[in-house]
Amino acid sequence: MTQRKGVALQLDTDVQAHIGRQLRAGYTDILNQPVPDRFLDLLAELDLRQDQDDNQADSEVRKSRTR
Repeated sequence: MTQRKGVALQLDTDVQAHIGRQLRAGYTDILNQPVPDRFLDLLAELDLRQDQDDNQADSEVRKSRTR
């Protein structure tokens, strides 16, 4: 299909529905897959670093209040 300037191409509603079903089926398969261990390890490391940063920030706030 070619598109002329200023003329929008439209898909038939049946074609749109079919594409939607196919996309949902593909995404459902992906969402049902387990999260790889490497990703879980990375997320745990990020959580640990965030906790450390939060603790450090809390400590600095407490120090500044006692001055």
